Amino acid sequence: MRRGWNPILVGAAVAAGTFALAQAQMFEPDAPAASAVSGGDVYRGEIVFERECAGCHGPGGEGGEIGPRLVGVVLDAATVSAAVQQGRGVMPAGLVTGGDEADVVTYVVSISTP
Repeated sequence: MRRGWNPILVGAAVAAGTFALAQAQMFEPDAPAASAVSGGDVYRGEIVFERECAGCHGPGGEGGEIGPRLVGVVLDAATVSAAVQQGRGVMPAGLVTGGDEADVVTYVVSISTP
């Protein structure tokens, strides 16, 4: 009798590999090439964040299953802007742009300050 691959084990291995690659952030840029976006509105940024980012980073940036916690991490505008523009780990580049980007950057900086 020949044994085949157990679909549950294969699925678990694929999920574990995907999670490991996301945590390794192998495709993270070495240095941010983008300049900091300024002049955003923290309240509009919160609305955009909850719509576009909270699915991974959790409500209010408290951390999610995919995205890391942003609250109390101490991030500056240049770092946040570079991550939004270039992507980071499994986060796609350019998820928000223009005025929404400036608002989200301002909001994330405000929640990351302890």
